[in-house]
Amino acid sequence: MRVTMQIATMRFTDLDSGDEASAMVRVMEKTIGLALSLKRSGDIEVFFGTQELDQLIEALQKARTLTRGTD
Repeated sequence: MRVTMQIATMRFTDLDSGDEASAMVRVMEKTIGLALSLKRSGDIEVFFGTQELDQLIEALQKARTLTRGTD
């Protein structure tokens, strides 16, 4: 049996389309699941390991640094 833990769900408005959006993070055994959903356009969920998670976190931190002060 696979154990799944929901970590977070975030709802927001997509700034490109204006559509209602959500992002969900979950852990299933030793993999991390990231789902993105647009109300009118469907969903995608991908699973990856801790190395890819570290790369994603680093990329998001760089993006945040570049946009700091613009909100």
